[in-house]
Amino acid sequence: MDLIEFWNIMHNTYKSGLTLIIIALLTFSATAQKRTYSPYSRYGIGELQDGGFGRNAAMGRTGIALQNSFNLNNINPASYSGLDSMSFYFEGGLMNYSQSLKSTDASSNFSDMHFDYFAIGFPIAKWGFMSFGLQPASAVGYDFYEENTNTENSGDYTLSSAMGNGNTTKTYAGLALRPFKDFSIGVHSVYLFGKIKNSNIAQFQNDPFASYLGSEEALRINDIYFDFGLQYKININQKQELVIGGIYRPKTGINANMTKLVGQGTSLNSDGSMVNTIDTLQFVQDELKRTAFEMPEKIGFGVAYNLKDAVTLTAEYTLEKWSEAKFPDEITETSDMQKWAFGGEIIPNERATSYLSRLRYRFGTYYKKDYLILNEHQLTDFGISFGVGLPLKRTKTSFNLAFEWGQRGTTDYNLVKENYAKLTMNLTLHEFWFVKRKFD
Repeated sequence: MDLIEFWNIMHNTYKSGLTLIIIALLTFSATAQKRTYSPYSRYGIGELQDGGFGRNAAMGRTGIALQNSFNLNNINPASYSGLDSMSFYFEGGLMNYSQSLKSTDASSNFSDMHFDYFAIGFPIAKWGFMSFGLQPASAVGYDFYEENTNTENSGDYTLSSAMGNGNTTKTYAGLALRPFKDFSIGVHSVYLFGKIKNSNIAQFQNDPFASYLGSEEALRINDIYFDFGLQYKININQKQELVIGGIYRPKTGINANMTKLVGQGTSLNSDGSMVNTIDTLQFVQDELKRTAFEMPEKIGFGVAYNLKDAVTLTAEYTLEKWSEAKFPDEITETSDMQKWAFGGEIIPNERATSYLSRLRYRFGTYYKKDYLILNEHQLTDFGISFGVGLPLKRTKTSFNLAFEWGQRGTTDYNLVKENYAKLTMNLTLHEFWFVKRKFD
């Protein structure tokens, strides 16, 4: 082994160690961030967070049939087979989002920024690729109050509040294999973890000596599930191709622990989410086996048309059978979630001297029937997106921007209409780790 090879090994080892440290720090921060203010996050396991990374976000969150050598795509694990066999990939992103909530008699606005995702990818052979990543799975974050007055007794006045917080996070290990030319299969092993908490407090305002009555329910999730994918490439000619993709996740029971506390007291804790209990009226601690809490079966199909180094167009459909999944609470009513999505990417001239001609212009749209039913009405979600990939000179490394605007729910049926906007900023870093340097 010469000095140059030794230096390359030590340099890559150092970067690997630094990467693991970053992963540990991001794992810690991911479990502590507030990702939504929607009252709909009260139900189920909260507001489901969309999959995919920066490129996917700009293309309507599509990805089942997308495959290229520039960006990681965790929507379909089979897509890793399209990565460069000589490169190590690093992707990380931040998201700035805003939500505008409106009911028939009130409105409010929120805005925040948080860590979005982190992922790495690398080849293990000419026919195999791996990826590891960390990404939010669901989020709970709401806080609202309701005043109640008994018209028969003007002194009977109560103030009730409901508050929820927490999130679940998924960290995954993905493997893609290419058993023969133009066909690839992939699998994700996903570790789902996190804690979500919902609480309710009632206060009788007419009596200054009256106590608070509060209930708190906490759910800790900690388990593993798998999802699978495949992609098949059909070469039309030297410049054009079709990619057909599919994803599948079997219905899987999830282990969790649930704690429920009902208590009475004369004061609230520091964040106002629960009473400082003097009298415990009920305390239940239950270990939920996989028959009590389930992730639903998921099926998705997609197709993409690629004109080499110029145009990508894709369309897909996803079905998640939440109507057949079990939840530990008694207030959540679910239906099957369906999503139709379309996306595109245009590169005017990848080899042009003009930088604007080398940019990757992206766009997309989606329509989704959400998994929640409230007041006998299934929620819907519609959004549009666009973005741009900004390549660095003489490298595949790029900085990516994606903007999404959407509308969820309605003010009809005594519900809340939510308008949201998301700005995702991410870096896709390429490093040539698997080249043996030689000197004449």
